[in-house]
Amino acid sequence: MMLPSFRLYHFAVKRMWRRMLLLTLLFWAGVCGVYALLNDNAIWQEYGWWLALPVCGSYFLFMDVSLMLVMLRHGEKKKWKRYRLKNKFEE
Repeated sequence: MMLPSFRLYHFAVKRMWRRMLLLTLLFWAGVCGVYALLNDNAIWQEYGWWLALPVCGSYFLFMDVSLMLVMLRHGEKKKWKRYRLKNKFEE
């Protein structure tokens, strides 16, 4: 199990929360548009305030996946850096 440092996590969240919010809003705008075309009424008239739950849930899902990818890339960079340093000292 990989435990990221708080500084890396904080930096990643600070860097990407706006992009993930925009992605979420664009995704749900597309969902609302398709729903309106197919059903002849707006999705929020059908579901009301309950629609906020999947919108917030998808935002946190997008954030979680993107943070996981950042952490994995950071771990791979550290592994390759350690590998290069090890080979440099063995020569």
